[in-house]
Amino acid sequence: MAKNLAKPTESTTIAERFTHLDSVRSSKLERSRYMSSLTLPSLLPIDGITNNGELPKPFSSVASRGVTNMASRMLSALLPLNDLPFFKFELSDGNTADPETFSYMEALSHQIYNKLTTENLRESIFLALQHLIIAGDCLVVMEDDYTFRVYRLDQYVVRRDIDGSVVELIYLDWVPKEPNNDMYEAYDNNFFPSSWNALNALPDYQAHFCRVVWNKKEDRWDYYSEDAEGNKVDEGTYTSTPFMPLRWIGVTGEDYGRSHCEEILGDIETLEAYTKAMIDGMTAASTFWVAIDPAGITDIDDVAQSPTGSFIGARQGDVFTVSPAQTISPQLSACQTAVEQMRREVGNAFLLGSAGIRSAERVTATEVRMLGMEIENVLGGAFSAIARSLLDPIVRRTISLMLRNGEMDERLADEFTENGKLSVSIVTGLQALSRDSDLTKLMQLGEMVRNLPAEAIQHFRWDQYGIALISSLGFDPRSWVRNEQETDQRQMDMQQKAMEMQAQQAIAMGAAQGAGAGAGQVAQTGITSAAMQMMQGGM
Repeated sequence: MAKNLAKPTESTTIAERFTHLDSVRSSKLERSRYMSSLTLPSLLPIDGITNNGELPKPFSSVASRGVTNMASRMLSALLPLNDLPFFKFELSDGNTADPETFSYMEALSHQIYNKLTTENLRESIFLALQHLIIAGDCLVVMEDDYTFRVYRLDQYVVRRDIDGSVVELIYLDWVPKEPNNDMYEAYDNNFFPSSWNALNALPDYQAHFCRVVWNKKEDRWDYYSEDAEGNKVDEGTYTSTPFMPLRWIGVTGEDYGRSHCEEILGDIETLEAYTKAMIDGMTAASTFWVAIDPAGITDIDDVAQSPTGSFIGARQGDVFTVSPAQTISPQLSACQTAVEQMRREVGNAFLLGSAGIRSAERVTATEVRMLGMEIENVLGGAFSAIARSLLDPIVRRTISLMLRNGEMDERLADEFTENGKLSVSIVTGLQALSRDSDLTKLMQLGEMVRNLPAEAIQHFRWDQYGIALISSLGFDPRSWVRNEQETDQRQMDMQQKAMEMQAQQAIAMGAAQGAGAGAGQVAQTGITSAAMQMMQGGM
């Protein structure tokens, strides 16, 4: 039996390995927490905070709205709301599949897509995109029941090789504790250091340390998990990994990525400082005091102690208002101008300046294309890298689970391997528009064929046209289009029924003609007999 590389040595535990790797990336974690405090503080809380702790309150909400807006736009480009799969199957040799094979691959892609969309795929990807935009890293785990979990940066550690491929991953998992009636013991966070913010404030749960290591010799992922004391919990292997450590922008030689917020951190900090100054200035400008001339005849006690609307003895020139609003106005105006300028800069960096895709029943492909081009221009290729590193493992993991559960044809088990005949192609963003474009072209083709002469229409393959048209709509053409054998059998049945009907009509007409001839003969005989009797009576 091959050795499980994820199993630690006898002298160390996974918890100790986690502690070591966690200390190595401490500066990265602090930067990510700082950027989260300026955007969405709840996404990656500060160190040591609990459920009852108070999160930082940014002075400006432009960055937080920008993160949400950009994540929503990327989600719309990754998973379009047109009920079409974000992937397709192609032949590994690069050849074009025949119509029957193409229709089968289309039906298979829709089957897998429908299995994925029944769970929490969209909300998990949206949360993962928020983590990537702010912190630059997150971990997505696909469970055996097709559900997803998103782990933030302080809940896992990772090591990569020089090419950026993951070679080691340790993440924290939680399982319910034994039922305990002691409320104080149930809320005890024993063992966990205060620096591990991810482990705090989890009553009735205990942490397990799960380690995943890439086994290059066996071409698989080795998995091993322990509890906090180093006792074995579970172990196994994976051929299609359910663990997807993502990063926004990868840097050669670094285990963790750089985020979008880190690239524009200067603008975010400047906007935060200007917004704070503007709020302080507006607060100062709104303050005032009622002053009494000490050399006048007005008594200060009469003004201070008399209720509003009452009569007092005072001279108008003795009572006046003291406020810094007039003297602070130039500074406040300059601060407001700076805030507006920085809001535009930060908003443009987060795609807040454009309208995006409108909510309507008919959204043109041009609108979706413009959104995809804008995302690609702003993000500089990070969008495509995220789509490839996230969606491709999800599809392959789903195929593996469906084969294991008997929900797919078992003969496909070897077709998606390295030497198999099928390959997975992710079609998102601009590439996803190709399906809608194919449907439009097929509709135009049908209109052109209908205007051809009758001799030319006879040579047109209407069955193949129907297969391509129905496949572009996302349906299984096998349920709608008959094959040649079914068509020939149907024509033979119709011809046989027509011949039987003609035979029945011929028999019925023959019987009617025979009955008519007999009646005519009887009538003629009767007339002849009557004539003979009349003639005899006359004589």
